[in-house]
Amino acid sequence: MKTKIKKGLVNVPKRKKLSLQSTIIVVVTAATLVSLVVSAVLIRNYVIAKEFENTKEKIANIANLAAESSIVKDGLLGLVEQDEVQNYAQMVVDTTNVDFVVVLDSNMIRLSHPDETVIGETFSNVKDAKKALSGKSHYSEQIGVLGDGYRYFTPVFNSSGEVIGVVCVGLTMDTINRDVSDAQWKILVGLGLGLIVGVIGAIFLAQKIKSILFGLEPSEIATRLSEKEIIENEVSEGILAISSNQEIVLVNREAIKMFAQSDIQQEIKLGVHLDEVLYSVLFEQVFETKEKLKDQALYLSGIEVIASVAPIFIEGDFAGAVATFRDQSEMQNLIHELSGTEQYIDSMRAQTHEFMNKMHVILGLIELEKYSEVTSFIRQLNNDYQEEVGYITEKIKVPAIAGFLLGKINEAKEQGVEIILEEQSFLPELKTGESIHLLLQIMGNLLDNAKEAVAHTLDKRVTLLVSYDLEGQILIIKVTDSGQGIAADIQAKMFERGFSTKGEHRGYGLNLIQTIVTNHQGFIEVKSQQNQGTTFYIELPYEMEEAT
Repeated sequence: MKTKIKKGLVNVPKRKKLSLQSTIIVVVTAATLVSLVVSAVLIRNYVIAKEFENTKEKIANIANLAAESSIVKDGLLGLVEQDEVQNYAQMVVDTTNVDFVVVLDSNMIRLSHPDETVIGETFSNVKDAKKALSGKSHYSEQIGVLGDGYRYFTPVFNSSGEVIGVVCVGLTMDTINRDVSDAQWKILVGLGLGLIVGVIGAIFLAQKIKSILFGLEPSEIATRLSEKEIIENEVSEGILAISSNQEIVLVNREAIKMFAQSDIQQEIKLGVHLDEVLYSVLFEQVFETKEKLKDQALYLSGIEVIASVAPIFIEGDFAGAVATFRDQSEMQNLIHELSGTEQYIDSMRAQTHEFMNKMHVILGLIELEKYSEVTSFIRQLNNDYQEEVGYITEKIKVPAIAGFLLGKINEAKEQGVEIILEEQSFLPELKTGESIHLLLQIMGNLLDNAKEAVAHTLDKRVTLLVSYDLEGQILIIKVTDSGQGIAADIQAKMFERGFSTKGEHRGYGLNLIQTIVTNHQGFIEVKSQQNQGTTFYIELPYEMEEAT
């Protein structure tokens, strides 16, 4: 009977990979064990060699001392009893922990020995011992009565310098091996303790690294980094983070795209020191205050952004800051244009209402047949028109800016301030775009500052010049007030971001103006005298083809 075997795939379970913690423990433990074993072998060899060296030195020193002993010499000359020599030799053995001290006369007869039964007998290896009778000491490794051992022979001299006997001091190999074993045991104990410390250190290191990595495995870290990169590059906001030394540590694709569309010359990439202009606009305030900024309107070299900036703290220490921002230039341009148009429309509506009232006056005068007064009244109306709406619209051909100025003039009138558009002013029609937005920002800030400057003076007057130099292709703005002037020390600091003499949350207008002028390679000049007022003069390059 044949059995059919069904072919198919066999599911082989995958080998489970070691965790990062286990890998670190295994690797560190293995490295520690190998280093300890190698060290132990080297130390063992050194200890054995040193033990034999110490043994030779020890037995030589003891033999030389015994050879100089008066008891030994007197015993060899027959001046004292043989028992005294044996007692002396045994005392030396007990004191120095050698295995034997043997005193031999010139005929190689033992006068002392640990085994008293062999005293009086001839030495077991006469040939080896007789070498010392020549007057020279020597080492020997031979088998004796007590077994295999290491010994030292030294001659004994009488007062005349003649050899009268030999002293032999030695240790058996059992004793030497025991001492070596004791030393090796200590090495093994040290090896074991070192291994235990290494394992404990490996466990501690593994746990420390694991905690630093927030308990994540390398594969999980790689996955999360990929997810983080995808998320950063898919969001519609730009993200830029810098370290405490202004080095770029994070930048996403949207941020790079926005900076590429701006006038920023610096290449924005990881590891690069952030440009001082960008730093001052985005991060300087957060670096100084260590507090968050939320939804701040900032101007970044040609683009306006709404930015939120937050400080970064690591374990309580300031480590840098991160900014998220979105481009608001197009929207803001439209808002400002609509705002200027709205002001223009409101102004026209108010003028129309007033004009209709005057038409009713004319109609009444005609009905009363006061024709001369009608003529006089119409002339007055024409003059008023030319002085206000007609004068401005004749000089300023951009509706958004004309409306803006009409609104500012009417607003100033309500505050008792007179804003005068100079006769030399003329602004041709411009394409709707960034330039209109920049002009609105500059004029708005300068006129607001000028109004505040004359608020507490008797002559509340502000003059404005807006013109376009066709030859130089330059937009010119000049604002002069009749205020008290600006002190020299304040002039030196008034363009600094956040500096103001008017209280908190001020001091950004002039900084914004300077940033715009600088980014567009323009020119700004301030002239001020005490009690004679202040003049701000600005030139901005504007290409001819933008004028229509």
